[in-house]
Amino acid sequence: MHSGPAAGKAGPKVSFPGAGVIRVESAGFLGAPDNDFCRRFLQTAMLTPAIEAAVIAPGDKPSIDLCFNEKRYRRKSVLARLAALFSGRAQHQEEGKRLAVSPSTTARDGKGIVRYRRFGGRITGWRVERARVGSARLSNPVLYRKRVLCEAIERELMSLLGVQRYETCSLKCRVEIEYDPRQISAAQIVEILDEALAGTPHPKKLDKLDRELMICSASVPIAALAQLAAPALTPVSAALFAYTALPSFKGAWKVVTEERRLGVDVLDSIVVGSCLATGQVLPGAILSWCLCFGRHLVRRTEDNSKKALLGAFGKQPRFAWLLQNDQEIEIAIDKLRKGDVIIVRTGEVTPVDGVIVDGLAMIDQHALTGEATPAEKGIGDQVFASTVVVGGTMRVAVEKSGGETASSRIAQILNNTAGYKLASQHEGERLADKAVVPTLAAGALALATIGPNGATAVLNSDMGTGIRMAAPLAMLSTLALCAQRGVLVKDGRALDLLCGVDTVLFDKTGTLTRERPEIGRIVSANGFTSRQALRFAAAAESRFHHPIALALLHKAEEEGIDLPSTDATQYKVGFGISVGVEGRRIRVGSRRFLETEGVAVTPEVEAALDEAHREGHTMVMVAVDDVLGGALELRASVRPEAAQIVTGLRARGVKHIAIISGDQEAPTRRLAEQLGMDRYFAQVLPAEKADYVEKLQREGRSVCFIGDGVNDAIALKKANVSISLRGATSIATDTAHVVFMEPGLGKLCELLDIARDLERNVQTSWILILVPNALCIVGAFTLGFGVGMSVLTNNIAALGALANGVRPMRKVAALEAERRRLMEMQLEAGGFFSKECEAIEEALETARAAE
Repeated sequence: MHSGPAAGKAGPKVSFPGAGVIRVESAGFLGAPDNDFCRRFLQTAMLTPAIEAAVIAPGDKPSIDLCFNEKRYRRKSVLARLAALFSGRAQHQEEGKRLAVSPSTTARDGKGIVRYRRFGGRITGWRVERARVGSARLSNPVLYRKRVLCEAIERELMSLLGVQRYETCSLKCRVEIEYDPRQISAAQIVEILDEALAGTPHPKKLDKLDRELMICSASVPIAALAQLAAPALTPVSAALFAYTALPSFKGAWKVVTEERRLGVDVLDSIVVGSCLATGQVLPGAILSWCLCFGRHLVRRTEDNSKKALLGAFGKQPRFAWLLQNDQEIEIAIDKLRKGDVIIVRTGEVTPVDGVIVDGLAMIDQHALTGEATPAEKGIGDQVFASTVVVGGTMRVAVEKSGGETASSRIAQILNNTAGYKLASQHEGERLADKAVVPTLAAGALALATIGPNGATAVLNSDMGTGIRMAAPLAMLSTLALCAQRGVLVKDGRALDLLCGVDTVLFDKTGTLTRERPEIGRIVSANGFTSRQALRFAAAAESRFHHPIALALLHKAEEEGIDLPSTDATQYKVGFGISVGVEGRRIRVGSRRFLETEGVAVTPEVEAALDEAHREGHTMVMVAVDDVLGGALELRASVRPEAAQIVTGLRARGVKHIAIISGDQEAPTRRLAEQLGMDRYFAQVLPAEKADYVEKLQREGRSVCFIGDGVNDAIALKKANVSISLRGATSIATDTAHVVFMEPGLGKLCELLDIARDLERNVQTSWILILVPNALCIVGAFTLGFGVGMSVLTNNIAALGALANGVRPMRKVAALEAERRRLMEMQLEAGGFFSKECEAIEEALETARAAE
C-alpha cells in the first residue's frame, strides 16, 4: 500500500490500497454517510469524469474509496483534478453540474457498506448489469431478501407512464425494466427507484427463503436413491417427503374445518398419508413435487397477469415543469407542493389537479369525464390530472398531485377490482371439488376389493388436482393475452359468459358512432358558395382540436381546400368564435351565437335547420362580416369498423344484435338498417336502458351490453357481460366487466375468439386429465396398477394440462417481441438511439469500472 500525504493529524488520510482506488479515511468527516460533509465530498469528487464509483465503509476507521479505471486514466492526473476541485480552483467551472446524492439507505448492503455509482446526473446505489435502448437490468444489494422493497418498487413502476414491463427479484437483488425512452429516460427511472427505496421502511430481518420447490426437487432423487440403491437413506427421504407434504395437510384441514366441504386437498392428503403408511416414498415425493410445481407456476402466472392487467390502465405522468424564479425546472410530481405553479403546453398531459392562474387552453377531458367536446379553460378554472391540452398554454397552481388526483383514485379503484376478481377467476376449483365424492367412492370400493395399495392408486387418480391448477392457469394466461391485445378484462368470469352470449346490445352515441361528427349538407346563403362557407369555417376552427373543428378540417382536406391564415382568435365560451380571415370578420357557431351577434338567418337556412332537427342532426353557422354565409350540417359519424363487427358477430353465432339510443327515431332507425341490426330502441331515457336489458333477458337471451357513458352504468351492471371503450366515462369503465383500451370496437370479435379459445383450452385440459386417470382406475381394478403407476399417469396428465394452460403465454411472448421490434424501429427513425445510448454506455462503463 502506498500512503499519500495527510492533511494534519486530525485531517483525512489518503492512501492507495489497490489499482484504480483512492482511499480517504476520516473518522470525523466520514462517520455518517448522509452528513453534509460526506455528501458534499461525494458531489465534488464525482464531478471528476474519471471517478466512476465510490464505496463508503463504516467501522472504527470510516473510509471512502474512489474508484477509477486505471487503464484509461493515470492516477496522477486524477489526483490533480481532485485537488483542483477540492481547493476551489476548478469549482466555479462546474457550477450547475452538482450531482444529486441518493440517501445511503438506498445503497447500503447487508454488511453496512454503501456502494455509490454515477448514473446520468445522479449518484445512486443502482448498478447497470445489462442495458440497451428501452431496456435495462439494474441491481442493488439493498434488495437482498427484502420483498417489501421490491413491492414498493413495483407499486411505483405499475403506474409509471412509459414503463411497459417490469420484473423484480429480491433474491438476485435485481430489477428488469422495459420502457419507452420517448416518454421517460433511464435516468428518470433510476430517480424514481431511489425515491421508492427512500420512502419505504427497510425491514431489519431478511425474508425467509421459499425453499419449498427446492426441497421438493431434492426429495425426488433422494427418494429414488433410497428405494433403488441406498436403503439407508429411507429415513431421510421419508422425512423430506413428510415435510413437502405439509401444504397438502394444511389445505385439507382448512377446507374441512373452515369451508366445511370436501375438496381436492382432502384427496391429496389421504394419498400422501397412504404413501407414508405403506412406505411408497418415491411415488409420494413425485406427487409432492408436481403439486408444488403447479402452485409455483400458478403464482408466477398470476403475478405476471396482474402486472399486465394493471399496467394496461391508469398510467400517470410522473414529471412536471415547475415554474421557479421565472425558470422552468423538470421535477418529479411527488416533490410538488400545494401552491406550486407548473406549466402545461399543447399536447402535454396535465400531471396534477389544480387551478389555472394564467393562460387559456382547450382541454380534452374525455378520458376522465367522457365529455366529447374539449372544454375551454381559463384563469380560475379547475383542471384535472390525465386530461390532455389540445390547444394553448396554461400555468396551473397545484392543489393535488400523485395519488391524491382524481385520475389516480380511478386507477386505484381498478387496482382493487382486478386484485379481488383474480381470487375467483374460474370454475376450475368447483369442477375439481365435484370429482372428490365419486373418487372417494371408487377408492372405498377399491379398498374393499383389491386392498390398500389399489385404493391409494384409485384415490390418487382423481380428476380434480390437475384441472384445479390448469383452469386458473389458462384463465390467467388468457387475461395476460387480452391485456397485450389492448383488452382489459376486469372480471375473468366475463370470458366464460361471453361464450354463451347470443345477444349484443350497442349503445349508439359514442359506441357505434365516433366522437368526431361528419359534415353532411352545406347550405350556402347571400351569394356565397358552399365551398366558400366550408373554407371560412375550417380556417376559423384551424387552431382548435375539438370534434367539430376536426370534422370541418377533415372535410376541407377531402375537398382539397387550402386554408387561409387567420389573425388573433377570440373564443367565446359556449357560443362560437370570431376571427379575421383575408380582411373579413368570420364568425362560426350556433344559431343563438349569430343572433346575439346581430346576424339574421335566411329562409333557406331556416328550412334546412328544421329538416336537420327532424332527422336528429345539428348545424353550425358561418357568418362573413355581418351576413350569413352558410350552414354546415353535422351528422353522427359511424365507426368505420361497425359494419364489419356486425358481420363478424353473425359469423360467430350471435343471433340477435340491437341498438339502443336516446336519439330520435329516424336517425336510430337509419343506422339500424344501415348496419343490418335485428332491432332498435329509440328515444330511450337514461334510466330506462337497464329496463331494456332486462326485457331482452326475460326473452331468454344472454345479453352483452356495450356502452360508454354515465347513463349506461346501470345497464352495464344489469347485463350478463358488459363492455366499455377506452375514453369512456370513469363510471362506465369502473362498472364494465371488460374495457377496450382503444377507442373503437375493433377488438370485439377478437375478444369472442379469445374467450372461445379459453373454453377449448379448458376442455382440452379436461381430456388430458380424464383419459389417463380413467385408464389408470380401470388398470387398478383389472391389471393390478399400484401407487407408482397412478402417480406417474396422474402427474404426467397434470403437467400436460398445466403446459396446455400456459399456451396463451406463447402468443403474449410473440406479441411482446413484435412490439419491441416496432418500438426499436420507431426509436431509430426518431433519433432516440444516439441520445439514450450515450447515457447507457456511460452507466455500463461506470459499472465495469466499479467491478
